[in-house]
Amino acid sequence: MKKIKFLILLLALPSCNQYLGTVEPDYTPTNEVTEIFSDLQNDDYISEVEFGDIIFPKSVDPSLAIKDFEIEKVISINKNSTVNFLKEKIIVSKNKTIYLIDMNAQNKFEYELNLNKDEETISIFEFNEDIYILTNRSRLFTIDGQNIFELADYDIFLNTAPIVLEKNLILLSVFGDIYDIELDDFSISKKDNFILKPGISIKSNIFEDNKNLYALFNSGTLLTFDKNNFDYYSNYILEDLNILTSLDRFSELIDTPFSYNENLYFLDRSGKISVYNPISSEILWELNLNETIISYLFSNDGYLILMTSNQILIISNKGKIINSYLHNKKSPIAIFNIQENIYLILEEGISKYNLKDKREDSFYKNKFTINLEIYFQGQNIYLKDNKSIFLIK
Repeated sequence: MKKIKFLILLLALPSCNQYLGTVEPDYTPTNEVTEIFSDLQNDDYISEVEFGDIIFPKSVDPSLAIKDFEIEKVISINKNSTVNFLKEKIIVSKNKTIYLIDMNAQNKFEYELNLNKDEETISIFEFNEDIYILTNRSRLFTIDGQNIFELADYDIFLNTAPIVLEKNLILLSVFGDIYDIELDDFSISKKDNFILKPGISIKSNIFEDNKNLYALFNSGTLLTFDKNNFDYYSNYILEDLNILTSLDRFSELIDTPFSYNENLYFLDRSGKISVYNPISSEILWELNLNETIISYLFSNDGYLILMTSNQILIISNKGKIINSYLHNKKSPIAIFNIQENIYLILEEGISKYNLKDKREDSFYKNKFTINLEIYFQGQNIYLKDNKSIFLIK
């Protein structure tokens, strides 16, 4: 068996010759695992955990406080709707219509897009205080007062949202081509291309560390860009992790790996977790929960909070499960936090959990669908599912 693993490693070495940072010519990834925790019986239990402020997948204002916790429906949408929150405005697409909702003035404006068959909005973003709309056929529109205008048609097929930067827009085509749009003059240039790996199309976040941007094209294709000039790195971070891991392959990531203390956190829907340093090729720790990971939170103190189909787990930055709670809820969709409280979003409503006493404090009834997204805007929380946008206040 050792000989077989050695031969596989030798065959895979050509994929490891392009790394970020300084790499020696004779660089070879080594299977150095500092700690591996796969037996839940060995975990150190802590009854009260102050896990700090949540920074991933989205940063949460530590001062956020919801007093009455009322759930209010803002607008009906569909499963292909795209939304963005700009100051006190909500801009959302529904079929060929763009709605702009001013939450302060309680005004709603409608704009009609002249879209082709099977064309839909995939991104709404702001540049120089103007609102832009990009479609999956790479047509770019802007809102100007009471009107909406087409600015450019780049004739590129897209199935994932672009990477929106300060002055640039990075497009990832369905064929693996990478394009850069200069938003100052809307000029476009082809930068590179990437190899598409098998995976599921998912809505994921763009994360960064000191030097790089990380994005998922699909659940099995990880892309890395230089943070300063946005050049694409043809590295093999995910491929090398799959060579070195003691677990099965990571092929269905639930989100882009995020960086903490120079390590990337990989979360696979199957329950596998790996904390991996892409420069040293060292795995800090690994864990296999052997159950489906549905949603996660991560704090600035290094605590990973996971919701599976059966339980809530709090994992330390050393890979130990230090607290757990069996929620026994049907159809859990996502979790979020307000200060030290954890909330579970279910198809039937939202449960507020007291992890210290291991009980449900409150339940707020409401109907939700799957593919739910959570947005934090100041002291407001918005939820978007396949049918509606809701405001928690």
